[in-house]
Amino acid sequence: MKPKVKKIIGNICYPLAVVLLIFGVWAAAAYAKGVTLILPTPAQAFHELFAYVQTSVFWRALANSLWRSFYSFLISFALGLAFALLSRFSEAADRLVRPLMAIVRAVPTMAIIFILVIWFSRTLAPVVIAVIVICPTLYSAFLSAILSVDPKLHEMSKVYGVKKRDMLLKLYVPNVAPALFEGAAGGFSLNIKLIIAAEALASTRFSLGGLMQNAKINLEMEKLFAVTVAAIVLSVLCEWIIRLIGRAIVRWK
Repeated sequence: MKPKVKKIIGNICYPLAVVLLIFGVWAAAAYAKGVTLILPTPAQAFHELFAYVQTSVFWRALANSLWRSFYSFLISFALGLAFALLSRFSEAADRLVRPLMAIVRAVPTMAIIFILVIWFSRTLAPVVIAVIVICPTLYSAFLSAILSVDPKLHEMSKVYGVKKRDMLLKLYVPNVAPALFEGAAGGFSLNIKLIIAAEALASTRFSLGGLMQNAKINLEMEKLFAVTVAAIVLSVLCEWIIRLIGRAIVRWK
């Protein structure tokens, strides 16, 4: 068997085996418990999910949550990258940015959610929460990637009078692009989870988090698990797409 074919099979089989194992444990636990109100079976959850996807309510909720995740992540990405560049190229800015990010990162996520749900509207609070939590994470990932560039190349560029703009585009971008997309993929997945959690606590209407909250209040565990499965699929799919785009761009570069 060719190494490339073997690698492709491995990339498919191992994740599939993990998924089957998870569903196997879930099914065994559900049948052992025997109480749908506490733990429905995978079949019951998927039956509810298939019923859900045939309604406009589900698709509206999915679209709203995905849109909030998308533009909140764009804000976090832009801020994280900007702060990382400031820290790299300005010592004065670095002395301000590093403590700020450390403080924001140290604040408990649940405290941020509870406070901002009170301060902002139900639709805006999840976005602000995601930006505050994700931005420091992306900042750390981006700064590490930027600092990994060989400092000798940086010094050589300065000696030969290379403009900062050219240094950024021709030295840093090609070297840090893989790390940027890797951080973006994991960050976006986490961002979706934060958005949905904040929507649930804020009882945001027409959102995946709102559907989860309603299912919990009404003790509809099949619906709760169905929406959870949908959120997992959405998160994994988005992360996979970002990684795919990142690999394509890196190869093209």
